Amino acid sequence: MDKPQFDALIARHGIPLTEAEKEGIRAVSGHILAFAQRVRTPREAGAEMAVTFAPKAVTP
Repeated sequence: MDKPQFDALIARHGIPLTEAEKEGIRAVSGHILAFAQRVRTPREAGAEMAVTFAPKAVTP
């Protein structure tokens, strides 16, 4: 997101940030968006650890 768009977004939501804070957030925003895209990617059932976990039988 370019600086004018980011400034407009922050102003629209009334978030009081210093210029240093704004630049810090803008610097990592691309990484955050990429992470969010990977998290939303559907995975196969085998990728879920709970599917591969087989607890041992409890012996009284």
